Amino acid sequence: MRNIRHPQYLAAAIFLALGVSTLCHAQLGATKRAPDASDGAVIHRAQSGLLTYRETTDAHGIVLREYVDPAGTVYAVSWRGPAMPNVEALLGAYFPRFREGASATAGDAGLHTARVSDGDLIVENRTRLREFSGRAWLASALPAGVSAADIQ
Repeated sequence: MRNIRHPQYLAAAIFLALGVSTLCHAQLGATKRAPDASDGAVIHRAQSGLLTYRETTDAHGIVLREYVDPAGTVYAVSWRGPAMPNVEALLGAYFPRFREGASATAGDAGLHTARVSDGDLIVENRTRLREFSGRAWLASALPAGVSAADIQ
């Protein structure tokens, strides 16, 4: 079931994101070598599990986090900054589902927040006075002890 709130901002953000370049190490669902402290990874303890992410800041001042499980699979991404990141690059193969969900209700009224929930894929986006933030995750891929609330 899809749950979309305030999609006209989300739709606008999609088109803006396509034109904004950003540093992106891995796409949602992609597998890569699991990060460790030697390559800049930050390791935090979540409610009852380990939360590992790599944080980078691009030339536009956008802070990106890629959350990686012990096997090296990116199960979530988040962003915050003065512009939207390239959401297509962050979501990778999941971008068409996101775009379809956001476009399905692009005419609905709403302000400042948007949410697309399409099966396993959840994307949230917030905009406030040139402050953009958001997160995307694969619900079934969250490691044991990690909840959606841990993705910031």
